[in-house]
Amino acid sequence: ITINMPRASSSFDHTFTYKFGNATGTIGSDLTTSKAWEVPLSLASQIPSGTSGSCTITCKTYNGSTLIGTKTVSLTVKVPSSVVPSISTITAAEAVSGLSAKFGAYIQGKSQAKVTINASGSYSSTIKAYKTTINGKSYTGSSFTSGVLTTSGTVTISTTVTDSRGRTATKSTTITVQAYTAPKITKFSVFRA
Repeated sequence: ITINMPRASSSFDHTFTYKFGNATGTIGSDLTTSKAWEVPLSLASQIPSGTSGSCTITCKTYNGSTLIGTKTVSLTVKVPSSVVPSISTITAAEAVSGLSAKFGAYIQGKSQAKVTINASGSYSSTIKAYKTTINGKSYTGSSFTSGVLTTSGTVTISTTVTDSRGRTATKSTTITVQAYTAPKITKFSVFRA
């Protein structure tokens, strides 16, 4: 933003400070007629559950070391759309006891996936919701056990997290499921012995 501060005398200069939530700071000192200021992105931490807030800017005008006057203005600042939560990892492991040791793979119709998601908010936001989809079924929470894996081949585990600002992030991983069908009797005969 550009702050304009016309002055009554060329001997006057200005000091600008800001306050946003509990954060305060100095924009500049010994300023003359205008000042370009980029709102610090770190201020987003003051509104972990919101996407905008009111910032107060105070101008103090001096003639040398003598304070001439003070003026305060407010403006609305917004958290950029680029500030979103993040998903660092999605890990999956065999949940059915004995299958991993015996086969070293996920088995169609037998295996279940134990899924753990590591996600975090951005600039003090917190993760409020998890939604993970596997084989068309949805699961919630940062850790869960899926139902039985009914398809073979490459299976996608897709997770979306929502933070306290209502913003989302999505990440996917895949696992490989080996095809399996149970044995069956297709024909038998009975005869006199």
